[in-house]
Amino acid sequence: MSGTPDRPFEFEAAVQELEQIVERLDREGIGLDEAIELFERGIQRLGEARRWLEMASGKVEELISTSTGRPDTTPLANAGSGDADAEA
Repeated sequence: MSGTPDRPFEFEAAVQELEQIVERLDREGIGLDEAIELFERGIQRLGEARRWLEMASGKVEELISTSTGRPDTTPLANAGSGDADAEA
Protein backbone atom coordinates (compact mmCIF):
# COMPACT_ATOMS: atom_id res chain seq x y z
CA MET A 1 0.00 0.00 0.00
CA SER A 2 1.05 3.58 -0.34
CA GLY A 3 2.61 5.59 2.36
CA THR A 4 6.11 5.51 3.57
CA PRO A 5 7.25 3.57 6.60
CA ASP A 6 6.98 6.93 8.41
CA ARG A 7 3.43 7.67 7.19
CA PRO A 8 0.77 4.97 6.76
CA PHE A 9 -1.86 5.32 4.05
CA GLU A 10 -4.71 7.61 5.09
CA PHE A 11 -7.91 7.04 3.13
CA GLU A 12 -9.47 10.42 3.94
CA ALA A 13 -6.31 12.25 2.89
CA ALA A 14 -6.30 10.35 -0.42
CA VAL A 15 -9.92 11.28 -1.10
CA GLN A 16 -9.22 14.92 -0.27
CA GLU A 17 -6.21 14.93 -2.61
CA LEU A 18 -8.32 13.38 -5.38
CA GLU A 19 -10.91 16.13 -4.93
CA GLN A 20 -8.20 18.77 -5.20
CA ILE A 21 -6.80 17.12 -8.34
CA VAL A 22 -10.24 17.12 -9.97
CA GLU A 23 -10.72 20.80 -9.10
CA ARG A 24 -7.35 21.68 -10.64
CA LEU A 25 -8.08 19.65 -13.77
CA ASP A 26 -11.44 21.41 -14.15
CA ARG A 27 -9.79 24.83 -14.31
CA GLU A 28 -9.32 26.47 -17.65
CA GLY A 29 -5.83 27.34 -18.72
CA ILE A 30 -4.09 24.33 -17.21
CA GLY A 31 -1.14 23.20 -19.30
CA LEU A 32 -1.01 19.77 -20.90
CA ASP A 33 2.09 18.72 -18.95
CA GLU A 34 0.49 19.69 -15.65
CA ALA A 35 -2.77 17.99 -16.61
CA ILE A 36 -0.97 14.75 -17.42
CA GLU A 37 1.00 14.92 -14.17
CA LEU A 38 -2.18 15.54 -12.16
CA PHE A 39 -4.01 12.76 -13.98
CA GLU A 40 -1.19 10.29 -13.25
CA ARG A 41 -1.18 11.27 -9.57
CA GLY A 42 -4.96 10.92 -9.43
CA ILE A 43 -4.85 7.44 -10.94
CA GLN A 44 -2.16 6.45 -8.43
CA ARG A 45 -4.16 7.72 -5.44
CA LEU A 46 -7.36 6.15 -6.76
CA GLY A 47 -5.63 2.76 -6.98
CA GLU A 48 -4.29 3.13 -3.45
CA ALA A 49 -7.76 4.01 -2.12
CA ARG A 50 -9.35 1.08 -3.97
CA ARG A 51 -6.81 -1.37 -2.53
CA TRP A 52 -7.37 0.07 0.96
CA LEU A 53 -11.15 -0.36 0.61
CA GLU A 54 -10.71 -3.96 -0.57
CA MET A 55 -8.50 -4.66 2.45
CA ALA A 56 -11.02 -3.04 4.81
CA SER A 57 -13.86 -5.03 3.25
CA GLY A 58 -11.91 -8.24 3.78
CA LYS A 59 -11.35 -7.36 7.43
CA VAL A 60 -15.06 -6.66 7.93
CA GLU A 61 -16.01 -9.98 6.32
CA GLU A 62 -13.49 -11.75 8.56
CA LEU A 63 -14.91 -10.08 11.65
CA ILE A 64 -18.45 -11.03 10.65
CA SER A 65 -17.35 -14.61 10.01
CA THR A 66 -15.56 -14.82 13.35
CA SER A 67 -18.44 -13.36 15.34
CA THR A 68 -21.06 -15.75 13.93
CA GLY A 69 -18.86 -18.84 13.73
CA ARG A 70 -19.63 -19.26 10.05
CA PRO A 71 -18.60 -17.44 6.89
CA ASP A 72 -20.90 -14.63 5.86
CA THR A 73 -20.18 -12.77 2.65
CA THR A 74 -23.23 -10.51 2.76
CA PRO A 75 -22.35 -7.30 0.92
CA LEU A 76 -21.87 -4.40 3.31
CA ALA A 77 -24.82 -2.53 1.77
CA ASN A 78 -27.14 -5.38 2.80
CA ALA A 79 -25.52 -6.28 6.12
CA GLY A 80 -27.91 -4.27 8.30
CA SER A 81 -31.09 -4.74 6.28
CA GLY A 82 -32.75 -7.03 8.84
CA ASP A 83 -33.16 -9.88 6.34
CA ALA A 84 -34.30 -12.93 8.33
CA ASP A 85 -32.51 -15.33 5.95
CA ALA A 86 -29.16 -13.68 6.68
CA GLU A 87 -29.58 -14.42 10.39
CA ALA A 88 -30.76 -18.02 10.05
